[in-house]
Amino acid sequence: MTYSLNGKTAIVTGATSGMGHAAAIALRDAGANVVAGGRNREALAALPTDERFVTMRADVTDENDASALVDRAISEFGALDIVFNVAGVAKEGSFLEDRDIWDQTLNTNFHGVVNVCRAAIPALQRAGGGSIVNWASTNSFESAPQFSAYAVSKAAVLMLSKALAIDYAPDNIRVHALCPGYVDTPLLERHAQHYRTRESWLDSVAAAQPLGMASPESVADVAVFLASDASRIMTGSAVLADGGWLARAASVAPPTP
Repeated sequence: MTYSLNGKTAIVTGATSGMGHAAAIALRDAGANVVAGGRNREALAALPTDERFVTMRADVTDENDASALVDRAISEFGALDIVFNVAGVAKEGSFLEDRDIWDQTLNTNFHGVVNVCRAAIPALQRAGGGSIVNWASTNSFESAPQFSAYAVSKAAVLMLSKALAIDYAPDNIRVHALCPGYVDTPLLERHAQHYRTRESWLDSVAAAQPLGMASPESVADVAVFLASDASRIMTGSAVLADGGWLARAASVAPPTP
């Protein structure tokens, strides 16, 4: 069994940077047609478009934009087979005081996934099935100081993925929650500000994540596996791509810098 996605069509949200960008490129390299969505027009324009890779400005918090992504995939390539919900935000904030951060985080990380899934599932049903990979997190299982909005949003993505996996298994639609740990992306730079140097931050990650800092490409490879027929017996899983983060006991977490 190979991980070839030849003839398949995918949409990717948050495709302008980090794991979304890596996932879109990995899908293309595996043979899929790709509609790469994102909010940043300038970053979208920098993506390597060709006859199998098109871009579209889309904000997943807008139901119309989510539907437009699906429509673009069908108009360009005839059907939709794969959905990668990668778009997300990660901001620290007080549960009581920073309500704007709470609203923005839930709207993007959770309701954005809901919007795209609602738009995509009818198209996947018409195609005879497909694969949805929703980006969750190790924070689907644990939180961190001043990180309640993010943790709650990712826990919700995990349970949504399990619920949809059960509801749409009869339609041969498989749904997974992909749970990365520390990945070297712009989104993660929020952590670096708490350390004296970037090197000390990376050392701290290495002390807590046994396989060290992940690259976006390493997580994208796991997502391509989940989209492929090689994982055809899998659905409803919380797939850890965390370098061993959650396997390690809290007692050996990195020291406070």
